[in-house]
Amino acid sequence: MIDSLMTHSVSSNTRNNAAKYSHNTVQGHHHSVFEISYYADMQQIRWSMSVGSLLDPHSPAARYAASNVLKRPILGCGVIVSEKTSNRLVISDLHIPYQHKDAFDFLWAVKKEFKCDETFNVGDVIDHHQGSYHESETDALSPEDEFNKARVQCAELEARFPKMVITQGNHDCIPQRKLKTVGLPADMINDYNALYRLKGGWNWVNQHKFDSGDGRPVLVPMTLNKRGRWDKKVKAR
Repeated sequence: MIDSLMTHSVSSNTRNNAAKYSHNTVQGHHHSVFEISYYADMQQIRWSMSVGSLLDPHSPAARYAASNVLKRPILGCGVIVSEKTSNRLVISDLHIPYQHKDAFDFLWAVKKEFKCDETFNVGDVIDHHQGSYHESETDALSPEDEFNKARVQCAELEARFPKMVITQGNHDCIPQRKLKTVGLPADMINDYNALYRLKGGWNWVNQHKFDSGDGRPVLVPMTLNKRGRWDKKVKAR
């Protein structure tokens, strides 16, 4: 039975998401929201999971939020654990090439620990910082360097996760949005796998509905040591 919906963003209020929608929901986008909420009515119990991000909080791409001292990004990912279907790894916002330097190793360790056979990604796989409608940071990579580095790092991620369902994020869509800004059709870029020279196993969609197999959501924080590196531990919340 199709009982769950993944999209890049529903809203930052996970309890409202669980209450308002007829599906369980999985989302990213809200980097400081790393939580699971439940809602029960007369018919069913629904859950909503928001999986934080894996953007390096010290990178130029994260600087736009530095003034918001009341909200800090929470690094981590999610897992949907089911005894009826395969376990699913849920990758949070990476913002390649500005992801945390240990993000790929962390995700691989979580996949192995939970024996995940499927991989979901909530979007914002790629940052497109220099194409953003916000001001770019002067110490960020040049547009060409950013694009080339993103290609290399996407290939590295693809080598570990050759098949993935991705719900496109607002940053992923920046190239198409730029085309529309200058009066060109957005579908001039309609294949992100081709754009980043990937093999075609990543399925880019606007939303993804699936059967959770009565699965339960789990959050896995990427805890850092004093040097800002992942401490190599996989501990579910």
